Amino acid sequence: MAKAKTGGTRSYLRGRVGSDVYSIGKDAKGNKQQIVRSLAESVANPQTIAQMRGRMIMSTIMQAVSQMSVVIDHSFDNVPAGQPSVSEFIKRNYALIKADVAAHPESDNIFGLNLYGEKGIKQGAFVVSDGSAANIAGVVVDASAKTLTIALSSGATVKDLRTALGLAADDYFTIVAITADAQFVYNRFHVSQTIADTTVISADTLGSLFTIDGNVNVSFALSGSNIVATLANMSANYGIIVSRKSSTGYAHNDCTLAAPSEPQFNASVALATYPVGQQRFLNGGAEAGGSVEPAPVVNPIEITNLKYNNETIQQGGTLSVTTSGNNHPFTFDAAHVAENGGAKVQLSSSYSTLTNPTDLLTVADGDNTVAARTWANDTSIWFVPTSGEPILLSRIIEGGD
Repeated sequence: MAKAKTGGTRSYLRGRVGSDVYSIGKDAKGNKQQIVRSLAESVANPQTIAQMRGRMIMSTIMQAVSQMSVVIDHSFDNVPAGQPSVSEFIKRNYALIKADVAAHPESDNIFGLNLYGEKGIKQGAFVVSDGSAANIAGVVVDASAKTLTIALSSGATVKDLRTALGLAADDYFTIVAITADAQFVYNRFHVSQTIADTTVISADTLGSLFTIDGNVNVSFALSGSNIVATLANMSANYGIIVSRKSSTGYAHNDCTLAAPSEPQFNASVALATYPVGQQRFLNGGAEAGGSVEPAPVVNPIEITNLKYNNETIQQGGTLSVTTSGNNHPFTFDAAHVAENGGAKVQLSSSYSTLTNPTDLLTVADGDNTVAARTWANDTSIWFVPTSGEPILLSRIIEGGD
């Protein structure tokens, strides 16, 4: 039950009435104001096509993350290593897969998609690194032969090898690929520093030229004066990541895997396996026919510390602004945005629904600021995730001068 609190000539409510929760806050001038927040009547899981499409995309990405984390958890420059880097991978590739699904639902898709409950990485044109480093030089890849060839002149030395590759002594290059049988393969190459720069490359010195680390075997041979590295496993869905040493750490190049020719499955096939609008068996649906793989665990988006003009306000409540003092910013903290595919803040022309939205901000994990503007009466501000339902941040009304 809501209780009234009287102050001066006006009473304020605190508590719940039906689906509305009343509290007492302050406006931009520090004066008391009534705040009303509507409770969600229930947590809906309607299993709409849009909802299942989002789950299909996220399932595909999370299966990729499970195998690629050895690389992608530190491959995005200016993003902290670990979960922030993984979140950057998720954010970028969610947008790419979503666009691919919309543009190529039945053919010519460049990402394979996981069926409902299916495990294993799918081939796709994933962005796997981003940075300022230059790409590798002097390497020719033949995916069908599973070879990397480095062209050298007769009598080339170890120093000539580094020059041909465009690498310094502390630099690396790593070839990564996704195979058709759902394997993520990778091998890191480093020109050995234990062998003198003046050493001439020959059959006798070939075996000591590189330090190799990865999950597939590599063998070396000379073809004339060229070095040929043969990998035990490889595919045309590959890329080469360069790691260049600097005084502040390592910089990486921009690397997107080459698009596969026929990735499995396209959206029309994969989406049909997701339970769009279906009921479980006890609720009238068909038998599942075995165990169902749970959806990948993704932390829900969190919104905290919502403020207007540096004053804390109630999320989903009503903000009374003065006609002469309503040109202030909104700020808030957000978490788990990237791993859910991103989000925007939008301004609605309606007080209660998201109508004729105007983009105000692309949300990032951490601190966010919606720039100051003159906030119109009877409008509202919404947090709109890429996948999921919009969240009301605040309704706006004018409260006088």
